[in-house]
Amino acid sequence: MNHVIDTATMTVPFLCVIILYCLILTGLGWYGSQKNKGLSDYFTMSGKAGAILTGIAYFSTQYSMSTFMGVPGSIYHVGYAGMSVSVPGIAFSMLIPALLVGRRLITLGHRYNMLTMADYLADRYESTGVRGLLAVLMLIFLVSMMGAQTIGGGVIFTTYTGAPEWVGIVVMGVTVMLYCMAGGIRSIMLTDLIQGILMVVTAVVTFFVSLKLGGGLEVINEKLAAMDTNYVSFPGHNNSYPWQGYVSMIVMWSFFAIGQPHLFTKFFTMKDHKTMFKAVILGTLGMWFSASFIEWCGVTGIISFPGLEGKQSDFVVPLILQGGLSPILSSLMIAGIFSAGMSTISSLLLTATSAASRDLYQKILKRNATDEETLRLSKVITVCLGIIAIGIGIYKPGSIFQIVLFAYGGLGIWAAPILLGMYWRRTTTAAVYVGVISAEILYVLMVVKFTSWSFGFNPLIVAWAFAMVVMIVVSLLTKPASEATIRRHFDDLDRRADAA
Repeated sequence: MNHVIDTATMTVPFLCVIILYCLILTGLGWYGSQKNKGLSDYFTMSGKAGAILTGIAYFSTQYSMSTFMGVPGSIYHVGYAGMSVSVPGIAFSMLIPALLVGRRLITLGHRYNMLTMADYLADRYESTGVRGLLAVLMLIFLVSMMGAQTIGGGVIFTTYTGAPEWVGIVVMGVTVMLYCMAGGIRSIMLTDLIQGILMVVTAVVTFFVSLKLGGGLEVINEKLAAMDTNYVSFPGHNNSYPWQGYVSMIVMWSFFAIGQPHLFTKFFTMKDHKTMFKAVILGTLGMWFSASFIEWCGVTGIISFPGLEGKQSDFVVPLILQGGLSPILSSLMIAGIFSAGMSTISSLLLTATSAASRDLYQKILKRNATDEETLRLSKVITVCLGIIAIGIGIYKPGSIFQIVLFAYGGLGIWAAPILLGMYWRRTTTAAVYVGVISAEILYVLMVVKFTSWSFGFNPLIVAWAFAMVVMIVVSLLTKPASEATIRRHFDDLDRRADAA
């Protein structure tokens, strides 16, 4: 059965909603620019952000275009087993990092004015080289992830207006570029607040619309079971999720959020530990609601819109919205999907900017550069990186999910030096170089050619485990950090925690 979006009835409402939406976001960017007083404000709001802003900003950043299109599309071919994989992994992607590294990062950020993930790693391992290595990898992987998000914007724009994909890619990219350049993290968090709320509303509304189209949940489940009992049981239709894949996806999206610089730095923006606790509750609830409801639509859509094949299944959510809502309301909900891409792009763009302007320029290439000079350069770099991301989106080197998955894995390996550096005093600088570089090479080899080396797991899990083993061995054979650094990162923090 062929299902298509009715472009004729959707173009005008869609354009009106998207234009108004982009203007509001640009206005928030201007507002944020009036509040910034320096580099620390630009990148972390000087560590003064409250629970609502940080909680919603975290989950808005984590949830991308793939969450609202690619994931429901993949679940459409699997059934409930797909939800059992995706929902736990995504919903706990803030809770686990907060428990493992959040408290220490807030303390370190406030005490030593740390603004980036590289600030932490360079200080812990007493190495400018580690800063440079991370900054270069961040630029490669983060800009690739940005490009992937713009692809989704282009596809939606084409689907609803008939215009070329590059038009939507440029609209999304330029809007994000403008408000990021203007106000930095403050503008991003303010826009994330709107985008996060819109994402939750879109997820809930789409789910209940899908129930109405399918005749109710009981009827939908009965029809699914009649088609194939594996749609309502594990491991899913066509045995889609063997246990290795099940474990991999949950661990990837929850635990490895620790190694993602754009999520890592959110802890530097938080006011204090109480703020983090409230933000985690709010962010986790937001992620759980959004993930559960929007991904459930991939299951209910099997009945409402049967016969979607290949990439057509990525449009199951837009099809549900158009089939059950008026053009105006449907367009407003589609703006929620647009939000998922824009909120992720904005944080990726600012984090990549910090890698170039602070980590490479101010801390390595020109160490006497002032914060004011670095801030001016940051705005120029934001534009340059935004243009590159737009170019990647237009060129489209791969699917949204493929690009995001690859880049996420490349950065996830950094969870090894973060965790060992935070919990094992003996971890050394040499271990970071050897462990990370060798693991990155192994990861790329497994993705590109030697897939059997991963034993059925996602290559990131195997590469990270390899990095941990190598780092432990090398650390035992090489010189640890100085006593002053160990005291700063362990003894002083532990005494502060005991006093609290």
